[in-house]
Amino acid sequence: MLDITIEAAKEAGKILMKHYGKIQIEFKGEYFDAASILTQADIDSEKKIVEILRKNFPSHNIFSEEEIQENKGSEYTWYIDPLDGTSNFSRNIPLFGISIGLVKGNQSILGVLYFPALNLLVKAEKGKGAFANGEKISVSNRQLKESLYYSGGYHKGKFQLEKSIGDKVGIVKIIDASSYEFAQIAMGDAELYILDNVLHDVAAGVIIVKEAGGRVTDSDGSEWTVESKDIVASNKVIHDDIIKLL
Repeated sequence: MLDITIEAAKEAGKILMKHYGKIQIEFKGEYFDAASILTQADIDSEKKIVEILRKNFPSHNIFSEEEIQENKGSEYTWYIDPLDGTSNFSRNIPLFGISIGLVKGNQSILGVLYFPALNLLVKAEKGKGAFANGEKISVSNRQLKESLYYSGGYHKGKFQLEKSIGDKVGIVKIIDASSYEFAQIAMGDAELYILDNVLHDVAAGVIIVKEAGGRVTDSDGSEWTVESKDIVASNKVIHDDIIKLL
């Protein structure tokens, strides 16, 4: 399963790089919003990923961000973001990626994050560790005051200030690319990410952070499942402190 997922991500990555720097921006809604950006690259990447997954796992459910929603009653479900960080992609910022996660029941068991502009592939399988370009990775051991916090979704700006998280951590950044933010935690370069539990954004990142030694819960501190309302991913060291703040 992992090899096929990597193949799908890399094939989709080739498509994204053909479009990169040449795209025409459209919007999903009538109001301008970075979250509503849609490009032909999103659609073409999704088609390629779904084509490969359907061929190899015809009985599995597939839920992708743009157009594909297939519930076949399987215990296995693929969650796909064919172009995560579209706002970056559309502005020629190389922090964008492909996120493919596999859930069995209500738990993530496999994840691949691929960043074609950075030539970076991060992967994990349940119980087998997490790897970046073939090298084993692990979360950092930084304390709260040293931590880098990626704020996203409803948790941007005002929220993190109200909850005093911004005052407690060392650095706050917002880059609007869930895949990259999860990868940064797993590789030990960031310590905290908080967002809504949008499954195509998080399914791959959850297992990758866990397998790198991190912790993933909801904002109440309960272990993450597909039914969680939100998600807190950290290097584990700071997790209890963050849950208290939330």
